[in-house]
Amino acid sequence: MSASITRRRVLKQIGAAGVFAPAILATWRGRSLAALPPLPTVSPDDAQLLLPGQGNFEKDLSSANLRTIVRPQLRALCKTPNGVAAMVDWARTNNVPFALRSGGHCYENFCQSAGLVIDTRLMQDVPPITGGTVTVGAGATLGAIYNAIGAKGFAIPAGSCPTVGVSGHVLGGGFGLLGRPLGLACDSLEWIELVDPQGQIIQADAQQHPDLYWACRGGGGGSFGVATRFRFKVHAVPQVVTFDMDWSLNAAGAAKIMKAWQAWAPQAPRTITSIFRIGKRQNGSINAHCAGQSVGSMAEVRNELKHLINVEQPDQVPNIKSRTFLQAAKYFAGGPDPPTYFKCKSDYILSPLSDDGIATLIAGLRKLPADAIVPICDAYGGAVADVAPDATAFAHRAGTLYCIQYYSSWTSAADTPKRVKYVQDFYASMRPYVSGAAYVNYPDADLPDWSNAYWGSNLPRLRQVKAAFDPDNLFRHAQSVPLPA
Repeated sequence: MSASITRRRVLKQIGAAGVFAPAILATWRGRSLAALPPLPTVSPDDAQLLLPGQGNFEKDLSSANLRTIVRPQLRALCKTPNGVAAMVDWARTNNVPFALRSGGHCYENFCQSAGLVIDTRLMQDVPPITGGTVTVGAGATLGAIYNAIGAKGFAIPAGSCPTVGVSGHVLGGGFGLLGRPLGLACDSLEWIELVDPQGQIIQADAQQHPDLYWACRGGGGGSFGVATRFRFKVHAVPQVVTFDMDWSLNAAGAAKIMKAWQAWAPQAPRTITSIFRIGKRQNGSINAHCAGQSVGSMAEVRNELKHLINVEQPDQVPNIKSRTFLQAAKYFAGGPDPPTYFKCKSDYILSPLSDDGIATLIAGLRKLPADAIVPICDAYGGAVADVAPDATAFAHRAGTLYCIQYYSSWTSAADTPKRVKYVQDFYASMRPYVSGAAYVNYPDADLPDWSNAYWGSNLPRLRQVKAAFDPDNLFRHAQSVPLPA
């Protein structure tokens, strides 16, 4: 089985950039966007300011999701925290709406603004490991971090898409294929540097601004400040075992495999993290795919996969291989994906989907065109559940079996209304069977009660942190943490 059908190819995974303004604004405070205030004087060593038509303005302007592209009036390519601070101060003083971009993988493009975009992708340094930690710039990608530390036999538990920016990924939690043995990316975050609403550079950890540190581990990007650097604990992961297997089934067989996966994956040895994908093929059959990796032995993986192999097509031989962590990261990454149109929604599964729930999911796939929607499930448990739900802002811990997202992508803008409705209707059909909670790193602009869905019982404390650090709501976007009522 090739890596071309793993998460990387069916999902522009995670990692929305932290953002600080509504995605689309035609005016601010009655002023036309065509009339920017006088630009700040910023050293070229700190930032490069680009207006439309200048220099590299068009370069890397597009983000992962073409569905909600917005062209800014000004791009600030920041190179240092001082450059970020200068732009925050200018935007605040002149009431200019702005967004922060660190990777551009935001599902709803909250990383874009019609006013100013503060782009931290040039802050991509990944110095050598020191004292069991690595400190990285806000613009570093997961792939760059993996290349730097994986070559030394170390890892951080984070996502499988190498082009995702670290900032949005860790601020929203950060699930990946080391999740069950090592936890979320935010669980390895030891320290964060930010620019606050006053343009001051501050640090947060367990001793300095502990409430802000708490909020930055799962509260999502764009609510408290502009992240400029992160320090992570690194983990020795010299070898992993990767696995993947496929089935082509009728509806009944697909239901049996999905039921078996949800019974096994969240309860498997914590060495093993797996994902499960299901979709409709061109010939009308249902394709099921399970992939993942383990920090345990190959023998353990072979034995554990019998929970799936013995259910349907018992003669199937799974693809199992021992690799270095860096080899595995590149295997699951696949090749580069160009920007496309897509829409996603997500759910958290707190008790196993009933037979009716699984049947509804499969029936929904069968009535749509092939691959119109691809549900993708990520197994939780293990180290993710070891952390108390209120110990970080990420609330979906103990009791969460898996996260499921409903993913649809297409290539023509003309198909957008139809495809979005496919996802909305599919999501609606699953309401009787799921919790209603959602993953903030899979933002959903039409989710009605998004703040409770993302943060649950942690929402009141998040709102208190918001009031303490940003009482004027400078850092905001369509789904940023709201101020207290």
